Amino acid sequence: MSLNNSEILQVKPQIENASLQSPQLSPEQIWHGSELSRIVMPLPATSWLAITAQLELLDGQPGVQLEFSGAESSLVGLPMSLKGVINEVVAVPAGATGVALRPLTTDGRFILHAVTLQPLSELKRLWRMWRRVAMYFKQTTAAERARAAITPGLFKHGVSALYQRIGQLKASAPTLPYPEWLARFDTLTGASKQQLLRALKQWQTPTSLAVLIYPTASCSQADVQHSVQSVTALYQHNPVPAYVLREDNTAEIARQLASYQHALLLPAGVTLAQHALGWLLAPRFRGFAVCYSDHDVLDAGGQRCQPQFKPDWNPELCRSGHYIGGALRITVDKLLAAGWLDHATAEGSYGLLLRIEATLTAESTGHIPAVLYHQPQTTVLLPDARLLQQHFASLQLSAEVKQNRWGQLDIHYQPAAPLPQVSIIVPTRNMLAVLQPCIDSVIQRTDYPDFEVLIVDNQSDDPATLAYMQQMAQHPGVRILRYDAPFNYSAINNFAVEQARGEFICLLNNDTEVIRPDWLSQLVGQLQQPAVGAVGARLLFADNRVQHAGDAIGVGGCAGHMHFRLAAEEPGYMARAVVSQDLSAVTAACLLTPKALYLQLGGLNEQDLTVAFNDVDYCLKVREQGKRVIYTPLAELYHYESVSRGKDDNPVKQRRAAQEAEYMRQRWAGIMQGDPFYNPNLNSKTPDFRISPAPEVTKPWQS
Repeated sequence: MSLNNSEILQVKPQIENASLQSPQLSPEQIWHGSELSRIVMPLPATSWLAITAQLELLDGQPGVQLEFSGAESSLVGLPMSLKGVINEVVAVPAGATGVALRPLTTDGRFILHAVTLQPLSELKRLWRMWRRVAMYFKQTTAAERARAAITPGLFKHGVSALYQRIGQLKASAPTLPYPEWLARFDTLTGASKQQLLRALKQWQTPTSLAVLIYPTASCSQADVQHSVQSVTALYQHNPVPAYVLREDNTAEIARQLASYQHALLLPAGVTLAQHALGWLLAPRFRGFAVCYSDHDVLDAGGQRCQPQFKPDWNPELCRSGHYIGGALRITVDKLLAAGWLDHATAEGSYGLLLRIEATLTAESTGHIPAVLYHQPQTTVLLPDARLLQQHFASLQLSAEVKQNRWGQLDIHYQPAAPLPQVSIIVPTRNMLAVLQPCIDSVIQRTDYPDFEVLIVDNQSDDPATLAYMQQMAQHPGVRILRYDAPFNYSAINNFAVEQARGEFICLLNNDTEVIRPDWLSQLVGQLQQPAVGAVGARLLFADNRVQHAGDAIGVGGCAGHMHFRLAAEEPGYMARAVVSQDLSAVTAACLLTPKALYLQLGGLNEQDLTVAFNDVDYCLKVREQGKRVIYTPLAELYHYESVSRGKDDNPVKQRRAAQEAEYMRQRWAGIMQGDPFYNPNLNSKTPDFRISPAPEVTKPWQS
């Protein structure tokens, strides 16, 4: 089939994968697909092709690609907006004989509302590309373009390079290859190196910093030399001394270090980045007692890979995941006071952090959002269950530590006696099909001994639901409350909390179902830890993909679930989907908090946030009071997400949703600029932990 340059092909695709339900494209048809699903389309005879599509993703990970078959068969990634819109110009490879659309990178479900293909003449191709470039420059500031490394110098590479670079900024774009990211954002040019050297002359003093290279259990002498060479090769006229710790020289090392302000601890085999001193000595990071950075890994061929972009100070993640890693800068007086030098090989940096844990705060612990060191692929630094168990014993804290299958630590905090009563609040309006499995699972599967269930009836009129609630009212642990007013999620929960008898409040959606019997015990144990004000659970879709593993704030414009749609057996980025950690917010689909704190903070905001973001707002108020918000994967439930409320799919709901999002952006403008538990080097359009094509990081020597 061929088309001339003025024709648009309205595609009626043929499906090549049997897992897709329908061979015809029809509105609202839900297709079940996988990464092998190929929507086969006729290929026009052309060198340039315009493709437009509207994809509604229900489950699975977006990763839209065009697959060309033929002499030069290839895959071309297609950027997609947050709303699922695809509108791209693509070069057709020489010799291509066919084309197919791959909509997903994982198993999942999607609705393909429309697809069109249009062959383009050279003139139309140039016009479309220049239009995107012109619109981008019109709508962005010079600072925004600089963050994306889109500079006037790119014009010499032609409009195609600019067009593709701008397309990479869309919410769901093909992941930027790490070598390309390094070339754009992590390479010292001649001019930037001169800026760095000038800054170091102002910042560095003879006693600013010493590097301490410490042995690991499996290191060799060659590993030690690699680390030493990376230090001595930094800047010959800005020397930094490197000391190598051995079992027989700890006293001498202590005397040598005593004349310095800071020590940079470096595991043997780890090498420093070329610009490391520019960050470590910068005034903005000088005041921290402990400071750590991002890092990456060196593969067997010495190539950099696997960047580890970390959150700011995260005490729970430090325990469960040792996310800080092996290298950190510490004030010498704190290092010597910890008595760690004699135990460095056995304990590593994880043991040091446990020794000084009580003194670490967000104010004293700094995070440098830059890759300052490279760790060999053979060096694996994991948290040590034995050390953490000993640490808890020294604190007289009742907790059981187990290493999970990803090498991270599951921390089971035992609820302290006397056990607090928990009031589980479940709002509903009809929806017996989800309400009954929810309530039955709570009553039958929960091993926590002291809880009550408050079912809050919001004007139910379904006879079967009303009969079920009448039946449940006879249960000694269940009460039925009537909320006879229009739906207002915040007001419904506030109404119920006032009547709750428990010391702790568990907000629970009616479209959830208990998986782990110890879910409530895990939440209570976490909530009883120092300064914890709210705890959230790990929630899964019915197909065992992650629905909730904590929220990131400001990403995508307001807030979003991290690791959304990740397969349940996958650990996620830096294993963060499967370890407990401090976060900015968790969902109220399952959230535990003290009743006294809830009342003190005014509960959920029933004036400005009647439906959405009220849980995020509550968590941010908790943190504003100096208390912590924790996500634990050890409390696990299914969540069938918004089955009761439905989607914001009409103008009234969409207007309300927009108003609530705007309220959040105004009320929490500060954190909207950057969630401390995410990372400015990661995708800012959706919290999927993809590397950002426009990192929001300013180098100290360029500021």
